[in-house]
Amino acid sequence: MRRVITVFFLSLCLHTFAQQKENSSTRKFINNAEFTQVNKNWNITADFKSGIGEEVYFFPVEAIDLKTNQKIKSIQVEMNAKYDFMGKSRSFFKTSWLDLNEVEEFIQFLEQYIIPNLKDKTEKKQSTTYIFNSKEISFNFYIEKNTRRISIYLKDYGVIDNEHYFWTESQVNKIPELLEVLKKIK
Repeated sequence: MRRVITVFFLSLCLHTFAQQKENSSTRKFINNAEFTQVNKNWNITADFKSGIGEEVYFFPVEAIDLKTNQKIKSIQVEMNAKYDFMGKSRSFFKTSWLDLNEVEEFIQFLEQYIIPNLKDKTEKKQSTTYIFNSKEISFNFYIEKNTRRISIYLKDYGVIDNEHYFWTESQVNKIPELLEVLKKIK
């Protein structure tokens, strides 16, 4: 009986591990290199800021394995927030990456589904949400009546971090800027 239980738990653990999604190639590259240099281009950024102190930045990076001189390019996404919750000051900082193949897909998503619908409205008691999922981010564009909202969630091993995310209604008009930044990395 003890062996059956042990085999069951081992099988369950292996199955759970196999079901986990992977992180980006960029994160794997950085994690596997012993010495890494990451060059950030702050001249080409798209940023979103909320009224409660949240910020999200998209900018191109190049990571270099200093031992092998291998290089990888991607878009880095940084999320930073400082806020008060029940009288206590809290903050978080998180970094994720979009691999080059995901950048291409994100560009297509923005061009085909978001940009044409930036001014859309819905009928009463209706809404529309467009969702782009990559290995490390989820970008949501929500429309309800005259309201439009962006929500950005970062992921760990394909799992969305629901405690730390960004949303804004006032910055929706900056989506074309994000599209231009993404096009510069291709």
